[in-house]
Amino acid sequence: MSPGLFALRILRLLACGSIVGLSTLITGFVAVDRLNHLAPPPVVAVAAPEPSATGSIPVPQPVAPVAPPKVAPKIPSGFDTERLNALMRGDPILPGRR
Repeated sequence: MSPGLFALRILRLLACGSIVGLSTLITGFVAVDRLNHLAPPPVVAVAAPEPSATGSIPVPQPVAPVAPPKVAPKIPSGFDTERLNALMRGDPILPGRR
């Protein structure tokens, strides 16, 4: 083996080793720097009590709801069973003329 090839092998080993070592060193420094500069914990605001609990606003008394009077709908809503039965029997759909 010639001395030139041996020197190139050593130089290649030193170059690859230094690249791996340098990247490991940079990664380590970045990790340590980030651990030293952590964000402070967030400040949680104290919740103010509700004004009705402190007595500054009077609590309203509950009022019973008034039901509106029921009015029969002008248009029938719902399912018309009698009409369906008439259709099933074969009776005419339209009512007879008066």
